[in-house]
Amino acid sequence: MTLPPSPAGPNRAEPDQSIGSLPVRDLPDTRVLLLLVHLLRAGRGGTLSSIGEAARAAGLAQPHASRALRTFEAQTGLRLLVRSPRGTALTEQGRAVAAWAEPVVDGLDRLSAGIAALRQESTAQVRVCASLTVAEFLLPVWLERFRAAHPEVRIQLDVANSHDVAEAVRSSRADLGLIEAPGAPVGLSSQVIGEDELILAVGPDHPWAHRTAPVTGEELAAAPLLVREPGSGTRDAVEVALAPWGGPAIAAEHASNAAIRVAARAGIAPCALSRLALHEAVRTGALVEVPHVPEVRLARRLRALWPSGSRLRGPAADLLRVIRRPV
Repeated sequence: MTLPPSPAGPNRAEPDQSIGSLPVRDLPDTRVLLLLVHLLRAGRGGTLSSIGEAARAAGLAQPHASRALRTFEAQTGLRLLVRSPRGTALTEQGRAVAAWAEPVVDGLDRLSAGIAALRQESTAQVRVCASLTVAEFLLPVWLERFRAAHPEVRIQLDVANSHDVAEAVRSSRADLGLIEAPGAPVGLSSQVIGEDELILAVGPDHPWAHRTAPVTGEELAAAPLLVREPGSGTRDAVEVALAPWGGPAIAAEHASNAAIRVAARAGIAPCALSRLALHEAVRTGALVEVPHVPEVRLARRLRALWPSGSRLRGPAADLLRVIRRPV
């Protein structure tokens, strides 16, 4: 079936929009189908229903329901209802139409439930991007607590250095960022969620391993160090701490805490990493913690990040509450 030629030209015709063999404009009003099915089911129970009751079941005002039913009868040329003081009953034609409408209504119920489930699935997730130290030593405990409280939420986790975490939040690739850095990134909302201490460590055979006097800022700045890559919060903290003495000299840089631990244990150079990252190596004697003067402030704050100008909501806000909750 086609429409008459359009004004643009006699040879241009557009097909009538249809579903199956029925043009869209002739499709029944779903509200009428709901009304008819309600009346059908009431009749199966041996009772007559009023239009008002059917309207309430369909979520309509009674005048709208009555008008929709009359319009449908006029469109189809069928007499669907018999009204009496005792209530409203379906005619034989009405029962036939209602019976055909019943699986349609059930299908609409399934469609509605499916859409709700998909919406829940698409929103019940949180995209987290965390810096390496946070992801390795802190996030597993936080996520375990979060999953216990919110088992329905799917978690997508990426691990990157602090600079890249901030970029992921800025570009909306992450709902929540978790970093350790001496300062808050520009252009993002943030909240301090804890403190992290860096410690200085060397291999057992390094000359500083048996040292009792704290290392000074001048000595630490002059000694080549094993450091993380640019953009790492650990690297930023070391550079800020040693800035008064001209910044750190670099022996080598690595993109992982594990690589730095191995290099320090081999005696290549001292390293400065989170106490979390060095705790086990120091406990077992694989590395030796070296004291430093208080003026060298090897510390940084742990921060949660989210887009500037917006309020943290949904699962991301729930996760931050879990993180902030005392153990």
